[in-house]
Amino acid sequence: MQVPLLVDDFLRRGVQTYAQKTAVVDGDLRFTYAELGQRVNRLSNALLALGVKAGERVCILSPNSHFFLESFYATSQIGAILVPLNYRLAGAEHEYILNHAGVETVLVDWEYTGVIDAIRDSLPQVSNWIVASDAGSAAPEQWLDWET
Repeated sequence: MQVPLLVDDFLRRGVQTYAQKTAVVDGDLRFTYAELGQRVNRLSNALLALGVKAGERVCILSPNSHFFLESFYATSQIGAILVPLNYRLAGAEHEYILNHAGVETVLVDWEYTGVIDAIRDSLPQVSNWIVASDAGSAAPEQWLDWET
């Protein structure tokens, strides 16, 4: 029987078939399919707990990293729409995209929090601010920690 393959099916199949094989290599970090699946589920549940609903826009500002991949699958899993931002853009360009897209939740790699903090007052529709860091450092004030 042939059925359409959805985005979530790729990760689900990887977790079921290759649970202990490496799924992601990000610098010195490595995650198996099982670990990636757990991380995605944790982020999905965190977004749901924050009130993110299907159809809502969630932004990710991150270089090519495991955080980006996790946000891709987590938003898809809950029916939210991922709005990726190019980290090379200027703050004014980020501001325009975030407002125009109606983004309500912002996920940001720690090294770009300053860029977003500089335009925060111009983003009245954003209610959730989440920072990602592999360094184990505490989240800046007014940011939720991706890992907790």
